[in-house]
Amino acid sequence: MEENYWEDNRLIQATKKEKEEHLNYEMDMFLETCNQLNFGQKTIFERNLLLESLPAHTRILIEFFYNGKNKKYPNDLVAQDFLPDSINWRNERPLITELLEEAKNKADKQLAHLSLWRVKIERDNKKGWDWNGIKRDMEKIIEKFKTLESAEV
Repeated sequence: MEENYWEDNRLIQATKKEKEEHLNYEMDMFLETCNQLNFGQKTIFERNLLLESLPAHTRILIEFFYNGKNKKYPNDLVAQDFLPDSINWRNERPLITELLEEAKNKADKQLAHLSLWRVKIERDNKKGWDWNGIKRDMEKIIEKFKTLESAEV
């Protein structure tokens, strides 16, 4: 691999279909993870896999829906990238809920790297995830986004 491969900040060209495939994957994985957490007996390993999948996909979707044009990196995709310029997603989107904000902060501290926040979260009895509530809030955002995206002319 080239020496500076990961530092290349030039805009990557992608078709709308390619972008949509990755967005649909994130939404599908988020929703299916929530569904699987409610369904049947799981081994500890299977449950842990789902509980790691949940914050990962939740975090990705929150950043997609709420970062606006303030992209951290030029190749990050945000909701506005999928909508016509005549629609201002920032004005149309639902406000971020306290639950989603909490989920994003928790995912940032608990998932990305090994951190003492894991100890604090466990001590403060905040280890659990309200996946049904997170799913409910996220479905509202997804529905609003899909309505605007399908209205694209």
